[in-house]
Amino acid sequence: MEAFISAMTAEGPPSNRPPHSVLAPPPVPAPESLPEVVMKPVVSLAALLLLTACQPPSPKAEEAPPQPAATPADAPQGSFDTSFAGTPAPDLPLETSPDGKTETIADILKANPGQPLLVNLWATWCAPCIKELPTLDALAKATKGKLTVVPISQDMEGWRKVSSAFTPARYPNLSTRVESGMQFGFQLKARGLPLTILYDSEGKEVWRYAGDRDWMAPDSRARIGV
Repeated sequence: MEAFISAMTAEGPPSNRPPHSVLAPPPVPAPESLPEVVMKPVVSLAALLLLTACQPPSPKAEEAPPQPAATPADAPQGSFDTSFAGTPAPDLPLETSPDGKTETIADILKANPGQPLLVNLWATWCAPCIKELPTLDALAKATKGKLTVVPISQDMEGWRKVSSAFTPARYPNLSTRVESGMQFGFQLKARGLPLTILYDSEGKEVWRYAGDRDWMAPDSRARIGV
C-alpha cells in the first residue's frame, strides 16, 4: 500500500502533493514505453480511504469490506479499453464552482443535446494530467458544438487547490468540475490518473484511456469521431 501512495504522489510538484506524501517511500519509475499514470490499482474501500486521509484508522480484519466483483481484464496502459462499453456514467453531484453549486453528467448531456461527452479525471498534483490539459483545451475549441469536453478534478482539497491551477487564462475553452470525495473515480473502477472516458450522447461509455495523450493528434481525433 505504501508503494501505491508513493506512485500517486511522486509525479506532481512538491507544493501540490497531498499531505500523506511524507509517508511514502521513493517511487518506482514506470516503463518509458507506457504513458504516465499516477495512481496504482484500488482494490478495496480501505485503499480508497488511504487516498482521502493522512492517517486513517486501520480496519480490523473482521471489518474489512468484501472484494469487489470481478471486472473485465484491464487493458494495457496506453490503449483504448472498451471492456466497460455500455456502462452508464456515474450519477454523482459535481461541483461547478467554489460556491458549492453542482450538476451531474445527466445535466451536462441535457445542456448539450446530441453531443458525445469526453470526461477527463485529473488532479493538480498529477503531472501527466497537467501535461495533457492543453491538448484537451485545444480539442474543446476545435470541436465546439460537436463534442463536450469536461475535466473533473479529483483533488481532495477541492477548489482551494483547483481555483489557482485551473484558470480561464490557462484553459479558456474548458470548465472543470470538482469531485473531491473521489467517488466518481471509485465508481468508474479507475486504475489511474489521468483517465479519459468517451460517453455517447445518452451517457453510455464507449471507451476509456488511462494515461496522458495528445488529444489533438489525428489518431486521437479519429477515435473520438470528431
